[in-house]
Amino acid sequence: MKYLPILLLFAGAQACNNAGTRQQQAASRPDSALYSDIIRPVTDSISRFPDHPDLYYHRALLLFNTNPALAQADFEKAASLSPGNTDYWAGAGEAALIVNDFQKAAANFRKALTTAPGYTYLQYRLATALVENKQYTEADSIANVLAQTTDARDKAYYLKARMAEDKQDTTTAIHHLTAAIRAAGNQPEFEAVMELGDLLRARKATAALDYYQQAWQQDTTNAYPLYEAAQFQEELGNQPAALSAYHKCIVADPGFEPAYLALGKIYSNKKDWKTAYTYYNLAAKSAPTDAWAYYYRATAQEQLGNIKPAVEDYTKAASFKKDFSEAKAALKRLSR
Repeated sequence: MKYLPILLLFAGAQACNNAGTRQQQAASRPDSALYSDIIRPVTDSISRFPDHPDLYYHRALLLFNTNPALAQADFEKAASLSPGNTDYWAGAGEAALIVNDFQKAAANFRKALTTAPGYTYLQYRLATALVENKQYTEADSIANVLAQTTDARDKAYYLKARMAEDKQDTTTAIHHLTAAIRAAGNQPEFEAVMELGDLLRARKATAALDYYQQAWQQDTTNAYPLYEAAQFQEELGNQPAALSAYHKCIVADPGFEPAYLALGKIYSNKKDWKTAYTYYNLAAKSAPTDAWAYYYRATAQEQLGNIKPAVEDYTKAASFKKDFSEAKAALKRLSR
């Protein structure tokens, strides 16, 4: 994947810089993002130099993560001013994919390909847009071309897997995803590895655990693959393995709330309320606005006889989740 990571990394960095910007008098405008502190200087430059495509492209990158529709408009404006620039059309295609404008995404990727014929990544993204738009015949034709290349063979199988899944042909999807991961060698797509794990898990195939492990090894700070493995171990009835995997989640990411909640539920089911409280407490600390973390911590407090803190937690839970009937019922019960 050659183009998108460059685009996303740049946009991601700018999005972090843009956090907490003021929007002052422009806040009520639909395009108020164009006047935030970070982006306003570029907007002002565009007002002065409206025919400079690089200014629209730069603003599009700044907007990409937070306002993809505005980014799409800027990419397309840059491309209209400089039709021979591959990056402008490719950016417009990526933004259109994010806002689910698949027909426009395909059109933009086609224009990008006219400036860079044979660029396999752009062919892959065009086919992706076609799949999303359910134009399977053309997408499959592109996939067949990519299957003959050395640098995008894995993408071809990934596309074919997507189409098979859309047609609910799980067997074929598993076959193509396995081929995609094999073709990618040491650098398979994270999403493809996780998807294969999920499809195998749905069939109760323990091979799913191997793919969740492989996905985690791609980024050992990402606890999500370990969490899915732990959930699957619970489904298989292997609680010791599930406990081990949940603890690995916490080691990978100490702020990963779902693991704390899952551990709390395991100990709640064992009626070990003291240990359950420990994990629910950690969940609430990790996600201080999650109503369910407070609700489950309250249930443990209630079972331990700590009624006052239980009431406080049920109250917090009800304040964070509208119409939280379980929390409200608990408060009514404890007020008697």
